[in-house]
Amino acid sequence: MTSIQYFWLLLGGSWTLLEMAIVYKTRLPGCHSNQQKYRSEKLIWLVVVAALIAALTLKQLQLAVLPLAYVQRQIIALLVLALGLGLRFYAVLSLGRFFSTTAMIQSEHLLIAHGPYQLIRHPAYTGLLISFFAAGLAMGDLLAILSLLCPIAYVLNQRIRIEEQELIDHFGAAYQAYRVRTKKLIPWLY
Repeated sequence: MTSIQYFWLLLGGSWTLLEMAIVYKTRLPGCHSNQQKYRSEKLIWLVVVAALIAALTLKQLQLAVLPLAYVQRQIIALLVLALGLGLRFYAVLSLGRFFSTTAMIQSEHLLIAHGPYQLIRHPAYTGLLISFFAAGLAMGDLLAILSLLCPIAYVLNQRIRIEEQELIDHFGAAYQAYRVRTKKLIPWLY
């Protein structure tokens, strides 16, 4: 293993521990969510692990190598990762006490429309997707990128449907108006 690979392993391990800490810290006592919501949280973790294994396997096969010099690619990947994680944690901080890894409405829940939520409804997920794109870019293979992004984007989209239904049920017309003026994941596009 090269020193850069060790660095990415350390970075990925740290990121995983941070995400686990977020899960632990935001778990609400006495939280009763329905079975579908509970499964979506576990399903996201399962898909992420499976996608990482697939990407690492495809990286080794080198079927669609990216035409970027190794060091350049690593620098770009690190910058993109910093952007993605920065957006994710900015979104988490913007939600404050209303952030939870379980899709649910909390008591006295407010509709947050400041910070990154001014432009997109799910910036924490956008940050995750950007971060996984960066990990695939660091691997240097187009198929590795796609094997990370496609299944993770799919499972996050399923989770978004659950969350948005909860928000529509709770906020009604206010959330519908918010949906009209914002995009789901990509500002001005989608």
